[in-house]
Amino acid sequence: MENQKDEQEYAMDSSQAGSDEVEETTSESSHSASATESIDEEEETLSPIGDGPADAGYGERPEPSPAEQFADSARTQAGEAASALRRGEFMHSAAVDVTADSDDRLIAMLCYVTQVLIPLVMPAIVLLSASSKKRPFQRFHAIQSLALSATFIVFGLLLGVSLTIVAVVPIIGWLVTGLVVACLMPLLVLMGFLALAYYGFQAYQGKRFSIPGLTSFLQDQNWI
Repeated sequence: MENQKDEQEYAMDSSQAGSDEVEETTSESSHSASATESIDEEEETLSPIGDGPADAGYGERPEPSPAEQFADSARTQAGEAASALRRGEFMHSAAVDVTADSDDRLIAMLCYVTQVLIPLVMPAIVLLSASSKKRPFQRFHAIQSLALSATFIVFGLLLGVSLTIVAVVPIIGWLVTGLVVACLMPLLVLMGFLALAYYGFQAYQGKRFSIPGLTSFLQDQNWI
């Protein structure tokens, strides 16, 4: 009788241990499933949003627009021009163009010097003429002189607007405006005239040359 009782107790303990192991296995399976679901949710959270390209959801910098590229090039070349002027350099890469005849040299000179009295007209006439494409020396200096005069005009307009704003300030603004108009403006105009005459003389010598900052900017825009 005692042996049968011991066997029954042993069977009950074995069944209870088996049920405990099943519960532990079930608990581990549920924990594993919940961990897998948590990882899947994190991956879904990190995945890019939208139907665009694969890198569209990660905030990469967009490609600059043509206007931004134009402005960046202008700022860069303006800095180079200022540095060259501080060093006393007024032209780079000057070389005689052996293909330029006497007419080419004369027209190229007139593209610069005539703008002292009538800005923009002579270069525009040269560029609009039927023979412009057949005369690369004339075309080169016409574009360069036109851009140079346009730069002078834009700079003058910006200076005029700045002086108008400063002149609003009583006394100090009036003094600054008066000094700039009386002293700085004539000097700037004289420097512009001398630059046009100097470049016109170099063009009459049959030279192709680069104006610091300006010619590089024109080349960046594929205008020259």
